[in-house]
Amino acid sequence: MFPAVNPAVKHSKTNSNEELMDLSHLSVAELNALQGDITREIARRRRSEADSLVNEFRRRAAELGLSVEDLVSGKPTAKRGKVAIKYRHPDDASLTWTGRGKRPRWVDTWVKAGGTLEQLAI
Repeated sequence: MFPAVNPAVKHSKTNSNEELMDLSHLSVAELNALQGDITREIARRRRSEADSLVNEFRRRAAELGLSVEDLVSGKPTAKRGKVAIKYRHPDDASLTWTGRGKRPRWVDTWVKAGGTLEQLAI
């Protein structure tokens, strides 16, 4: 790990008041060492931020009664049962409808012929 401010490295200021390191006096070996330190520090910070993010996800998921695995699995968290049939054609038992979604043609035909949904109700 490298210190936040290395006293051996000169610093200069830019127009936006950011402090930049003057690397011009460092040898290639020193620059390579600094580059390795920077790479390791970036990896450490990414791990730390990723851990913080996972902990935040876990906390938020727990508030909803879920786990992070539930969120990333792509599967529904609760299995839905089959919807019960509410309507059946009186002459053809294979024609059924749950009452959800668009009305089937056979229901429309029944209603246009003067029938009612109550007559089809199970």
